[in-house]
Amino acid sequence: MQALFSFTLTFILTCHALFTFVQAGENSRRQYFELLENFPKLIESQGNYADGEIQIVLDAQEMALIEESTARDVGVIVKDKYWLWINDACIFPNGKKGVYGRILWVNSLESCPGVAVMPVMSNGKIILNCNYRHATRSWEIELPRGGINFGEKVEAAAKRETIEETGMLVDDLLLLGKIPPDTGLTSAVVPIYMAKVIGDQPPQREDSEAIEEILCLTLSEIKQAFIQGYYEHKVRGIQKQIPFRDPFLAYAILMYELKTNINGSKDL
Repeated sequence: MQALFSFTLTFILTCHALFTFVQAGENSRRQYFELLENFPKLIESQGNYADGEIQIVLDAQEMALIEESTARDVGVIVKDKYWLWINDACIFPNGKKGVYGRILWVNSLESCPGVAVMPVMSNGKIILNCNYRHATRSWEIELPRGGINFGEKVEAAAKRETIEETGMLVDDLLLLGKIPPDTGLTSAVVPIYMAKVIGDQPPQREDSEAIEEILCLTLSEIKQAFIQGYYEHKVRGIQKQIPFRDPFLAYAILMYELKTNINGSKDL
């Protein structure tokens, strides 16, 4: 009797888990198709595996089979006010099928997700944040940057973020280019501006920001810090070797120097 009870319980739990998995898959796929209907640009480039691309599968039955074979949920996995995680059913260049995830900024569905700024003072020094980042669990030295509010123009967001994080008022914004910070995970493509500092005021940082202070560095100091991989600086009286590896800053300087060489502008 005990063995029969144990078998019955195992069978019930297995069926429940399978039912939950199927139900979760159907629900996430339904949300996925609703998302694509509202934001078709997410599959504007569906891809073709025969051309060496990663092709997105949009047939519901084929998606379900891929989901079952990989034991991974396909569709909308998690969504909150900031982030959207979706898993696409895909065909890879070698013809094999699987699941590939994408992380999207929610505000990127309708507009540019964020902006970065390289504020330059009249003496040529560049304003940078000494910022403790939750993701890396370390201090970082970076350009000021942040998200764009709903309905906000990109240049207005650039000026606002610079004021909020550094207290610097900027003008004469010049678009240096756009950079995708992590093409392996997110869809974000962020514009980077160079701007002239025209004044200052107390910063208005958000509660979640851990910006200790701002630094004013010359171009040669920045390049040397990139070579070393760190910048020597005191944080609350303690000398630290703070990682110096901001890809936004590296891209901004590269693009500025390339544009300078082409246009014959003066150096910073």
